[in-house]
Amino acid sequence: MRVLVIVHGFPPQAQGGSEIYAFEHARALAGMGHDIFVLTREQDPARPERAVRIEQRNLMRVAWVNNTFADTTDFADSYEHGRLADVVMPLIDEWAPDVAHIHHLTCLSTRLVFALADRGIPIVYTLHDYWLMCHRGQLLDRQYRLCHGPGPRGCGDCVGDRQRPLVAALKTTGLAKLAARALPTAANEVLASAAHRLSSAASNDREDGVNALEAARVSHMREVCRRISHFLAPSRYMRQAFVEFGIDESRITWSPYGFEHAAFAVQRTAPEPAMPLRLGFIGTLMVSKAPHVLLEAYRGLAVGSVEVHLYGASAAYHGDNSYHDRLQSLLALNGVHVHGSRPHADISTALTKLDVLVVPSVWPENSPLVIQEALMAGVPVVGSRIGGISELITDGENGFLFEPGNIAELSNILTRLANERTTLERLRPVSCTIRTLADDVHASVALYEQLRSTSVEPPPAPTRIAAVVVNYRTPDDTELALRALRASARPLDDIIGVNNDSQAVSEHLQTLATRWIQTGSNLGFSGGVNAGIREAMARGATHVMLVNSDVTVPPDTVTRLLAALESTPRAGIAGPTIASRMRPDEIASGGIRYSRNTGRMRHLRFGARLETSRAGSNQPSPRLRRSAEALAQAEDAAYVRPDAVSGCVMLVRREVFERAGFFEEDYFYGFEDIDFCITAAGMGFVTVLAPDAVVYHQGGQSIGSDPAKRLYFGARNHLLLASRLRGNDSGILRLARSVAIVLLSVVHAIMSRGGSPVSRLRAVARGVGDYASGKFGPDR
Repeated sequence: MRVLVIVHGFPPQAQGGSEIYAFEHARALAGMGHDIFVLTREQDPARPERAVRIEQRNLMRVAWVNNTFADTTDFADSYEHGRLADVVMPLIDEWAPDVAHIHHLTCLSTRLVFALADRGIPIVYTLHDYWLMCHRGQLLDRQYRLCHGPGPRGCGDCVGDRQRPLVAALKTTGLAKLAARALPTAANEVLASAAHRLSSAASNDREDGVNALEAARVSHMREVCRRISHFLAPSRYMRQAFVEFGIDESRITWSPYGFEHAAFAVQRTAPEPAMPLRLGFIGTLMVSKAPHVLLEAYRGLAVGSVEVHLYGASAAYHGDNSYHDRLQSLLALNGVHVHGSRPHADISTALTKLDVLVVPSVWPENSPLVIQEALMAGVPVVGSRIGGISELITDGENGFLFEPGNIAELSNILTRLANERTTLERLRPVSCTIRTLADDVHASVALYEQLRSTSVEPPPAPTRIAAVVVNYRTPDDTELALRALRASARPLDDIIGVNNDSQAVSEHLQTLATRWIQTGSNLGFSGGVNAGIREAMARGATHVMLVNSDVTVPPDTVTRLLAALESTPRAGIAGPTIASRMRPDEIASGGIRYSRNTGRMRHLRFGARLETSRAGSNQPSPRLRRSAEALAQAEDAAYVRPDAVSGCVMLVRREVFERAGFFEEDYFYGFEDIDFCITAAGMGFVTVLAPDAVVYHQGGQSIGSDPAKRLYFGARNHLLLASRLRGNDSGILRLARSVAIVLLSVVHAIMSRGGSPVSRLRAVARGVGDYASGKFGPDR
């Protein structure tokens, strides 16, 4: 069988418990004759980002992908990392695995799960920690307090803590490298803009204490979990945590780690009574594993009765290296011996030199390998009564348990063991019931075979549609839009209002939406809808409908758009025909065509007459229907397939946001809808237009009647779109395209009405200048 093993690190570079287990498990599979391909990550600043090197080791083929996060631009990118998935999926496709066994995805890409599931490859996921529900992985907040309950609990501070070093890193790594290749002025502007957006997002906490970024992450991870065929939980505690998180009990099995027992079957001799009791700590010297609890307890013991041996090196905890300084005075105590990090192969030797292993962790550990290795070596264990630790230690039989962080209780236990050597000998394990690696691997293979022989599809989520309406100082239009949505024939499950302003909306408007988000400032169309999209996804939406505040949506629109998505293969985005509210018989957009070569965009059927069979009907006339059908037939589709649809109304499957991302906020106003649709097309999603669905758009209400702003954003953003969507064309073609866009913008300025010709041309000039210098976002 061809087994793809995915893990975030691999020995000898990585020596953590999950990495060691993944290595031993994969090596045992290879030893049984299975073909093993390991995908793992390394961090080498000297090598190109996402470069892959392949080596053959222990009958396994190992692919190392380099990821230093040098060009990570936002929080979601730090775990989705679609560019990494794009690099490694061709390798996986070439190898053609029968099954994938994932041990961890941190520092890799969650999009690998979607790609594997799309190819029908069964996915087994071993849960080594809580990373799928907690971005810090260990359910500890920034104050190292345990988060109770599955999923996020007041994650705003944690995400902010994650974002701040990310912003700092951006200033000196990815964006700095990008800026270094541009003009000097552009470098400072781009860096400042990116840092501002990230820091603003990091502080955007929701009222219930869950940061919007973390809410979007949890929603994304639930979708990841839906596409995993089966989960393995090494501890019952871990299994229950993920059942409470929402994994169906039938899809998650308690599966203890397996071990090679022979490596720890060593001959031990009882210590002489006069010798100090030899206490050991084996693991990383980090705050969650809490070696300070052992050292503080040791400091209170009788001098000479005990000595402490620590095997492991210090490590920062999510960028916080302060714990290292905190430990220094404790590590300098007499009787404390620091041996540093040791290869895993040396752990059995280290255990022969210990009388007791102490595991003082303050996070709910899964099923620590070191505890089971100590018990196989005949070493009693004193551990925290937390997580899966208490499943391995039977209090008073093979060790003792104490409350996490309780130094006094631990000190009493250690004093007893130092004074009562007969108790110590009684605790020493004489028989071992720990699972063998052979049994573990045979069970895994049986699961692989079962999943291959049965079609395991994730249970379909019930259709749940949320509408997002962004308000910016247009209360009357917003009320009309909200009332129209409330009258939808297909009821909307959520109507989310986004107030893109510092002033709160009226109590009257608040009653028309199920949820209001107060952004505190004008984030532009992109920033506003992104805030609403994240909220909709956090509330479980399977589809998100974006509606401008100056659009009237007839009652049958949602039904028609949903039908367009369901009737078109690979459709991810559906839009309606846009008519003018002031001239309801005139089409403003029947979809959008965009040429990457010329940069030209045009609204299909712009200015064409929209005839209806009766006044007030949303049924197009036979002439309109025939025209639409002819266009659809020409494109071999049941519905029109434009390159994009207008962002004033579009219905989007949540998978599009999960895989293609949100709207690019550099645009602020205009062209972000084209960018979004074409980016989604690059991820395999089709954009469709439902000609039978007609909505009525006022236009220009949020930006005002002055054409200068529209011309400024039009010139700047059209150039931005062309630069973002360009292919591998030549510099001459890119220059010609940019010149054509500038000339087109000038023509628009000359032909526009309102304001003076000079002010209109100045607006275009400012737009071109800001594009050239990298000034994006709002018009400063």
